[in-house]
Amino acid sequence: MDQAQKLRELFSKPSHSKSRVITVTGAKGGIGKTCIAVNISLALKKLGYNTLLIDADIGFSNVEIELGTISKYTLYDLLYNKKKIIDIINEGPLGLKYITSGGDFDFLKSDMDFDIFLNNIRILDFYSDFIIIDTGAGINSTVQKFINAADEVLVIITPEPTSIMDAYLLIKNLLAKKNTVINIIVNKAKNYNEYKEVFNRFNSVVSHFLGIKINDFGFLLEDGRISECIKAQIPILIKYQNSNISKDIMEIAMKISKTEVKYKQDGLMGIFKKIFKR
Repeated sequence: MDQAQKLRELFSKPSHSKSRVITVTGAKGGIGKTCIAVNISLALKKLGYNTLLIDADIGFSNVEIELGTISKYTLYDLLYNKKKIIDIINEGPLGLKYITSGGDFDFLKSDMDFDIFLNNIRILDFYSDFIIIDTGAGINSTVQKFINAADEVLVIITPEPTSIMDAYLLIKNLLAKKNTVINIIVNKAKNYNEYKEVFNRFNSVVSHFLGIKINDFGFLLEDGRISECIKAQIPILIKYQNSNISKDIMEIAMKISKTEVKYKQDGLMGIFKKIFKR
């Protein structure tokens, strides 16, 4: 059985266009970025979309921890152990497909055969409706490359002043000079009023000083069950699927799925071409 046939079996149906790739990021750790990336990916899967989650936090396995799974093979094996793309696609809850980075290595300085790598990546673009990339915490060189290459970014902020300031600097330094679509989720809000206050204040500053538009993609309330689910290694969308926060996650996923894409979609392969400037 060839690689394409295996992919057809992995994903319910081939996508008719290139994948919509969304990079999930935040300017600091501890803001719930990976939790949101995991649960939104699961929500998109529940809505019937072929969804692939990529953990781009090199050297760590936070996506696996949140999903409660263990990868057989990783991106490291694709680059260094002659595995094919089909080998490194793992399956999590609800049949969500995901790829983890694996070993602690410098992805940007890999001595891989870039053409072989691209040929592997190209296949994914036509079998996924959505590809969600979860970047590492903070702004290291690898995170910067993924953000700079992105056509659409989901920036996670919290009401904490340091989170807001760091997110502003991230947008100013990495996104303001590009035509990147910037969507904002306010996480860990105490209530609706705090969420609106945080977003409106952030939007005003970004608009005034940077002259760019950001999109309001909603909010998630502070919820102690999140920590419980992370410890149990069960996503909240699975463990508490009827909770208000799970319903809010589903609403965000529906908003993502219904948002009209007005930019040229280069897919995952286009992003990696930008990262390596090929």
